[in-house]
Amino acid sequence: MLQCLVSVVKSNLFLLLVFVGTISGGIYFFSDKITKSKNTEFCIKKIEFDGNDRVKDVILLKISGLKYKSNIFALSVHEVKRKLENIAWVKSAIVQKKLPDTIYVRIAERTPIAILQSKYKLYLIDTEGKILKNDGIGSFNNLPIVIGEGAEKEVGRLLNCLDKFPKICRQLVFAVRIGKRRWNMKINRGITVKLPERGISYALGILEEISDKDGFFNEDISSIDLRMLDRVIVTRKVGKK
Repeated sequence: MLQCLVSVVKSNLFLLLVFVGTISGGIYFFSDKITKSKNTEFCIKKIEFDGNDRVKDVILLKISGLKYKSNIFALSVHEVKRKLENIAWVKSAIVQKKLPDTIYVRIAERTPIAILQSKYKLYLIDTEGKILKNDGIGSFNNLPIVIGEGAEKEVGRLLNCLDKFPKICRQLVFAVRIGKRRWNMKINRGITVKLPERGISYALGILEEISDKDGFFNEDISSIDLRMLDRVIVTRKVGKK
């Protein structure tokens, strides 16, 4: 009796494996057939780009490798995403297949926050310190200029602090990264403000307190040293008393 039961189980198990194998093979064959098929129903007829402003559609199309009339099932959305995110202006990309024949691409572009001056050239940079191409840099001439090694990596933190002190922020002309440790700011009337390595927000609060209601300082001042948080050292221009 036991041997008969074992025999029946083995027989049914064999039939189940054959059935599953047949179905799996059929699915693979069907998928492979669609991929290799020249049926125009599953060929790419429409490519939609959304969210891009600085990067033109034609550039996205060229770099992505997307091609009209190619089989939509053969396309790797991960590969297209990787290629698009190699573009300096592109922060992230979402690539979707919309059957039967459309590819939709959503682009998130980087936002410039400052202009980096390096080796006598100017570059736009974003909050992550990513250096962008300087095409159309004139459209962003209201952004502050930063100089010095490592400035692109730290400027986001400096500007976040300055946002709390609008009077000072409006006076910022450019900022210089000193020894990869701290900042010197050049504000209106050519005054140099020396900021500490730590406690930048506290130092900027002091600077705003000693400014007048419009954020202006006496034109006789050459520099304001805030590197020591318990004192302010003001230097006058040569020849001024």
